[in-house]
Order: sequence, then structure tokens, then C-alpha cells
Amino acid sequence: MKLKSIFSLALAVVALSCHAGDMQKAAEYYSQGDYEQSVEEYESILASGLESSTLYYNLGNSYFRLGKVSKAIINYERALKVDPTNEDARHNLEFAKERTVDKIDEPEQMFISRWWGNVRNLASADVWSFSSIALFSLFVIGLLCYIFARRLSLRKCGFAVSVVALFFSAVTLVLAYQQNAIQADNTHAIIFAPTVTIKSTPDVSGTDLFILHEGTKVEILEYVGSWAEIMTEDGSKGWIDVNAIEII
Repeated sequence: MKLKSIFSLALAVVALSCHAGDMQKAAEYYSQGDYEQSVEEYESILASGLESSTLYYNLGNSYFRLGKVSKAIINYERALKVDPTNEDARHNLEFAKERTVDKIDEPEQMFISRWWGNVRNLASADVWSFSSIALFSLFVIGLLCYIFARRLSLRKCGFAVSVVALFFSAVTLVLAYQQNAIQADNTHAIIFAPTVTIKSTPDVSGTDLFILHEGTKVEILEYVGSWAEIMTEDGSKGWIDVNAIEII
């Protein structure tokens, strides 16, 4: 996992270097108020295969300036998916959500769940992975010290260090796994149709359940043909035409 992460990071750095001129050009268009051209530049960089939290964040800002709230929201969401520590993207996402029609409140989480989520978002999957490896290495060192040290005080210290390091290595490994699962998730989407009627069945003849508007985030539960069963953040379920949504 470590070598893969380092290799991916190296490729990202090289790609960013290659597109540094394009990024600068897009930023200049944005500062000049030419948001359409700024969007075009950022989208062309994404089309080349480069992905970064900063890129999505800047693209979201450009779309927001153009009044395309749903486009802004999905790019802020993608920015946080790549890097959950991007507080600017998180702030702008909340601001953009205030411009949407649907005001759907998430069920209040228990304190421990909310606290764990906040801890998990302190770092990316790669950072948690590196931390887990470093802590496991410390565990091995402490264990060797406990086994081979002649002085009793060193053996006690080695035992204590190994126990603590092993515990936190396991915790950070879980955090890395969960963060990686979030980054790989493709079950959440943003509604792009201005107005869409949610049906009771995957068919145009299904009963109308409720109406959603662009910019609303939904979770995809399953697909049937060109329809997707979705669930809103407050737990309401129904079917929607897949052409009305875009995966985050």
C-alpha cells in the first residue's frame, strides 16, 4: 500500500507540473471575471486525466460564479472526496447548498459517530496509511526492546511503547480503510435536472411521491434499466431517471 501511494503521489506531482501553465491560465481567467473560459480550462485539465482537490475546488468556484449551483456542488463534493481536509471546499459547499431549493436536514448523529467522522476527516487515506505503518514499525521496535533489553526499565518501556503503538496502528488502519472506502464510493449523486418527480416504481407511470430540485444530494440504492432507486439525506426513497443525476 505504501509503494502504491508513493507512486500515485509521484504521478500526481508530475501531472500537476505538466499542467501548471494551464492551471495558472485558468486562475487568470477567473481573476479577470471570465468564468466561462476558466471553466473550459479546468475541464480540459480534468479531461486529460489529472485529478486533485484543488482542481475540483477551483472548478466549483468558477461554476458558482456562473450561477450553476449544481455544478459547483458536485465539484466541491469531489474536492472533499479527494481530500477531506480541504476546509475551503467544505465551507463553499455549505454556502452553495444554501442556494438550493430543497432544504433537507440529515438525521442528527450520535456524539461518538460525529466525533469519529471528524477525526477521520483530519487526514486523507494515504496519510492514515503512512501513520499506521509508522506506528506498526514503532510497535516492532518496542517489542524487540522488550525481548532483548537487559535492563528491566528498558523492557518495561519497550512493552508500554509496543502496546500503545499497536493500538494506534490498528486505529489509524481502520481510519485509512474507511477513508479509502469513501474515496472509492460511487453510490452518491447530485441531481442536475431543474425539477424532477420521484416515482414509486421505476416507470414513468409510477405514482408521484415527491419532487426534488437541482443541487440535491442523494444516495443510489440500486439500478433498474434507466432508473435508479435513490434515498435522500432524510431517508425518503423513490425512483428517478438516471439522466437526471450525476455521480459524485
